Amino acid sequence: MAEEMDRFKKAVKLILLMQATLEQMDELKTTAVYQRDIKQSMNNLERKIERFIKPHVRQLGETEEFIMMQISRGIDTIVNSSLEEIHNYNTDEEKVRESSTD
Repeated sequence: MAEEMDRFKKAVKLILLMQATLEQMDELKTTAVYQRDIKQSMNNLERKIERFIKPHVRQLGETEEFIMMQISRGIDTIVNSSLEEIHNYNTDEEKVRESSTD
């Protein structure tokens, strides 16, 4: 049972990261980096990711509304954070973990 819950948490984390990736890819569409070959590759990847996560997100939305709200907040946090904020968040988390083991 614990193994199934661990697998479920990893799957939810993957869905969160994939959704954040899609949203970040949307941000690049308005930049000079988004050229023809990159545009084709990103569009292809975007379609593949969306096809993969769509049924999972739908299923979670139907059965686990609270988890979907957490996923949505997590995606917003990742997408709206600067690189420095993400790095500092990880550093702060490590300090919390270290102090809890003392």
